[in-house]
Amino acid sequence: MSGILKLIIIAAHYSVYIVAALNIWIFSRRSEFFTSVVKLRSLPLIYWGFACFPIAASYEIAEHMGDNWFYVSQISSLNRLFYTFINAGMCLIALGLKKSRLSDILLIASLVAVPLTYGIQDSKGIIQLVLLVPTVIFVSHWYVVMRDWRVFLYVLFSNIITLGLGIALIVTGYQVLHIFVGLSSAVALLILGLVAWEQPRRRSDQ
Repeated sequence: MSGILKLIIIAAHYSVYIVAALNIWIFSRRSEFFTSVVKLRSLPLIYWGFACFPIAASYEIAEHMGDNWFYVSQISSLNRLFYTFINAGMCLIALGLKKSRLSDILLIASLVAVPLTYGIQDSKGIIQLVLLVPTVIFVSHWYVVMRDWRVFLYVLFSNIITLGLGIALIVTGYQVLHIFVGLSSAVALLILGLVAWEQPRRRSDQ
């Protein structure tokens, strides 16, 4: 792998830090609107949720430092922490957006289930199924609260495109695809930030 390609891959992974910080700033900037008009359940939970995504990226970066930034699908303690904090981010934000007894129970249960089911039978298949539950709740809460169809693009970029690129990367070995694996996650979070930023204007137009 060339030095330039490696630097671009590294930058793509660190883009999650920038987008997460931007999203926290957006909710902070619009805090009065979200607490008085939208009446979110808890802004601090949303802040902590977005903070979990760069923490997850940190564990992925730490693992890549050991494999020289080559994409390898493997079972490891660092990868377990990556999935744990991705899930924690979704759960905390979903809890912060909207109160629902059933959703609360399922989200809290997933916080325990994700690290426990990771690596069963040396596979990520079970954990991927478990993650579907908080993902569906996460997106549905965003849609109910924000009333913006674009939140569904989060699933497209964070799950479908990222998974597809990861599979293509494993099959072909073309490390240039690794750039877009990292960027697609950042784009997914950026879409959520855009939806949140535009909420005051959208509500005033309704």
